[in-house]
Amino acid sequence: MLSYELDGSGPPLVLIHGFGISFNIWWGLRPYLRDHFTLILTEMPGIGCSPPPPSSAPYLDSAVDGLDSLRASLGFERWSVLGYSSGSRVAERYAQCHPDRVERAVFLSPARTAAYKALGLRVATRLDSRYPQVGNWVLSGWRIRFLIDLLGLNFRHPELLSAWFEEITSQPVVILKETLRSMPEGGSKKFDIPDVPSLFLWGRQDLIMDRPRRLSAQDRLIRADHSAPQTDVGEILETVLPFLKS
Repeated sequence: MLSYELDGSGPPLVLIHGFGISFNIWWGLRPYLRDHFTLILTEMPGIGCSPPPPSSAPYLDSAVDGLDSLRASLGFERWSVLGYSSGSRVAERYAQCHPDRVERAVFLSPARTAAYKALGLRVATRLDSRYPQVGNWVLSGWRIRFLIDLLGLNFRHPELLSAWFEEITSQPVVILKETLRSMPEGGSKKFDIPDVPSLFLWGRQDLIMDRPRRLSAQDRLIRADHSAPQTDVGEILETVLPFLKS
């Protein structure tokens, strides 16, 4: 079963973290959300204390199966989901597979990137499949530290860099690679959500995602970069709480 923590009281809300960062990403939002919801803070397969996924199963499918087994074991018939970064793709797949079990879905810093960035990721993962030592090299040392500082923090949050670096590099590199490979079309594929009330929060300064040129009724634009859950708590709460409680 997936590793998890419970906190707060109220309607159930499951929080799905992003790339290698575990549920520590929620320390800024957690104190406020737990006043309104029963929070289920999960760790995806192979991250933290969660067991690794079966080698024969696609990573997204393993994450979805783990989430629904957790829901059933906790006795929730339905819950809302909040997915951050790569966790937004887990939330998307979960809503596709189990729309009857999702009250509402929030996609924070959604993992949708520009086509040229997605092409770069696909080329990198293809190269890694032949020469895994190259991927191991990129996802270690100063190289991954630089990527975290650039793409995750916009070189703007030095106080977060060490914690993000230590947590991401403490995860098994094979799981980090599987997370990247699980991004649909390298992350460039548009989200496909069934008939589930949904909200997308796009960061104006996010260097990873590619927000829609025309925002729909489901989209909100905030001033954040990709570190939004920890650096733009107030603006997220102003947008998310009314949606989840409506």
